[in-house]
Amino acid sequence: MDIPTIWENGAFRPLVPLAVKHAFVTIQVPDDEVAVNLLVTQEAGSRPTYSLPPEVVELAKAMEERLDRIRNAPLPDDTDLPPLSQKQLDRIDAFALRDEIRGNR
Repeated sequence: MDIPTIWENGAFRPLVPLAVKHAFVTIQVPDDEVAVNLLVTQEAGSRPTYSLPPEVVELAKAMEERLDRIRNAPLPDDTDLPPLSQKQLDRIDAFALRDEIRGNR
């Protein structure tokens, strides 16, 4: 059966009402309709592995390195930080009160 569908927000959505017997169905997409071929392999109990274009892999590695530098950067000295505003102090007190109330349940 051919059902007209639209690719929307990362999912296929049928353009006509469709009642299926099972939640899992297989669709066929012609190879020439796929913008980027991401070969997905997955062994039982593991995360999927994708074959990505080299430029995407390089961009991901650069982002990961940048995040690692941020994560591993030394914390500034407390004297270098600006003083907390009254609003920030009130929020800190509110969180402490919430945690105190939750702990007494």
